[in-house]
Amino acid sequence: MQEPSMNEVSLAKSSFLKSHWFWPVAVAVCVFDASVLVLDGWRSPQLKEFGVLFDLAILLPLLYLICYRGTGKRALVRCLAMACLGIWAAGHIVPDENHAILSEVGFLRYIGLAVLVAIEIRIGVEIFKLAFRSGSNSESDAAIQQKAEEEGVPAWVAKLMAWESRVWRKVWTIFRR
Repeated sequence: MQEPSMNEVSLAKSSFLKSHWFWPVAVAVCVFDASVLVLDGWRSPQLKEFGVLFDLAILLPLLYLICYRGTGKRALVRCLAMACLGIWAAGHIVPDENHAILSEVGFLRYIGLAVLVAIEIRIGVEIFKLAFRSGSNSESDAAIQQKAEEEGVPAWVAKLMAWESRVWRKVWTIFRR
């Protein structure tokens, strides 16, 4: 078997970076924020609080959405999750005495988390309906895998959900006797 040439390797790396440019940009933004905070300290706390909150809760989620816009709903859900994570992280990075903006917008994190939980519950209910509606375990597993793929659920989670639904199906069958 022939090893790939340097040209092929560099092409693969460049195509990877073209389609996943968000990650190096996110690292650069976080390194920039960290270096500003370390080098300058908290001399102008309102500006630093705004900068950290903006970068983590608005800029990075928007960049993620732009980079992965082709994935549809999956990118929107992950963008919302990233914004909630950004608010949480900013609350831990900014000292408590400097929480002027964070104390006002912190509730948005809980609203976002409630939306994410509602989405997860909807997906779970739909998958369990598929499990109990299908005739055999193989039909059930195939339907669950397809639904999970449509919703952007990782394959290993879909397999785990299929297994769990089989267990609940057996329990339901035992109780119906």
